[in-house]
Amino acid sequence: MTHVRSLSSARAKRLRTGAPALAAAAVLALMIAQPERYAAACAKGIALWATAVLPALFPFMVLTSVLTGLGAAQGLAKAFAPLAAKLRLPAVAAYCFLLSALSGYPVGARVAADLCRRGALPQAYAARVAVLCSTSGPMFVVGSVGGLLFRSPAAGAVLYASHLAGTVLVCLLALPFAKKLPKQASLPPRQDTDGLLRESVHAAVLSVLCVGGFIALFCVLTQALADARLLALPAALLERLLAPFGAEAAAEGVAAGLLECTQGCAAVAASGAPLALPLCAFLITFGGASILAQQMAYLGQCGVKAAFFAGFKCLQGGAAFAVCLLLCALLL
Repeated sequence: MTHVRSLSSARAKRLRTGAPALAAAAVLALMIAQPERYAAACAKGIALWATAVLPALFPFMVLTSVLTGLGAAQGLAKAFAPLAAKLRLPAVAAYCFLLSALSGYPVGARVAADLCRRGALPQAYAARVAVLCSTSGPMFVVGSVGGLLFRSPAAGAVLYASHLAGTVLVCLLALPFAKKLPKQASLPPRQDTDGLLRESVHAAVLSVLCVGGFIALFCVLTQALADARLLALPAALLERLLAPFGAEAAAEGVAAGLLECTQGCAAVAASGAPLALPLCAFLITFGGASILAQQMAYLGQCGVKAAFFAGFKCLQGGAAFAVCLLLCALLL
């Protein structure tokens, strides 16, 4: 019996390492066969990062690091400590959520990981805080998606409200299943101001370059999946699902958005489908594989499991879709 289990474990291990290696080799083969095509896809991702992500994200990353070092988490934590206790969350969760809601992903994940490193957020709390503090910011949702893609700041405001409501709602619904966790850790002391700005800029540069790398990589992977006809199946399934609502034109955009959110939202908005705005609410809240990978680059250091995080974000995306559908019916 032990021998059989050992063989099964060995096969599972080979599958876990062999499947990604085979997939990477297949993408490399496609890139070698059509280098110009994939260089253009990578350049598209870098341009997207440079024009839409870098200007919004980099200043926030620097300033949030400065605020954390100066002890800004302490004031907010004290103010929201009673509410956080009722929600079975650490007091610093309010600080993480506020920065995430204002700055966007992956700032919330980065701040949570930073607080874990400083000892202010125990790993036992990390998963619970992570799913609450993984939101997009108003500059992207209201400005880029609402203003540029839908050409309507009002649509962007509805989208942002739905996004935050869906994120918080699922966390509240999951509250009865949350275990009471051990005593919360003390907040970190204020950091010495000498060299704080330099360290914050250095850390932000590395973080924002990492984000750009993920975006460029997933643009290449999206192109590879499209060339291999592997996006056709999910697009076809989504088309059947959306057809009764007259939104089948958005199916390809949603399929692409499950990998890279920004490209998906652009395609869904361009489709003119009746459910375009709620579908974008789902994509933004779920985040897509690219944004999930960006966040897990930080949250993995805190012991957060990728499967748990992705599953929870999917539930939050569904809630954001429902809230946005309701708000569209009432306001737009």
